[in-house]
Amino acid sequence: MKKSRMYTRKCLALRWALLALAFLLMVNHLLGICLLLPIQTAHRSADLQGIGRTHLVERRWEPKLRATGLLYLMENKNALLMTDTHLGLLGWETERGSAVDCTGDAPLYVGQYDAVYDDRMVNCYFGRIDDPTIELVELQIRAEPFDQATPEFYCLSVEREAFIKQGDHTFFWIMEVLPRKRNPERAYGYPIILAYDAKGNVVIEFDTTPNT
Repeated sequence: MKKSRMYTRKCLALRWALLALAFLLMVNHLLGICLLLPIQTAHRSADLQGIGRTHLVERRWEPKLRATGLLYLMENKNALLMTDTHLGLLGWETERGSAVDCTGDAPLYVGQYDAVYDDRMVNCYFGRIDDPTIELVELQIRAEPFDQATPEFYCLSVEREAFIKQGDHTFFWIMEVLPRKRNPERAYGYPIILAYDAKGNVVIEFDTTPNT
């Protein structure tokens, strides 16, 4: 009799576990919460941005920011999306995403995404490269000391060997992890994105200074 009762308890425990899983899946499907996978959260972020169904280009984990934080670069033929995902109390969650319209006829499409985590922030510049002559994409950020008249820049770049190929499209992704508080003795300007061909000529330049 004792063995029979133990077997029954196992069956009941399994039944409750299956019921809980079924409930979780129902909530997941109907309400879009309690998401079980980070990629589901990335797709939900695309829906919130109104760009439709997207496909994975690349995923990156940056443990300096969040132990469970993942950044996703997603795309479809009309748009690009970068979004964060992290594991919360209700499953995988997202704070926001950054979308780029790619429906024009430009040689390069550029987007920017940043997020703050405690004492650090991640700054991402991403884009789609439609001009095959582009060999290098460079990020320039002005960092001018207050006591000098000559501006200084620090640069981050990615060459063709590090471009991301996905289907018929080519992408770039420049990411930097920064302290939340920068050096107060320097005046930081807005970033500029430059794309160069094999001869070092500038194909296109993006000034990210906000319009005033």
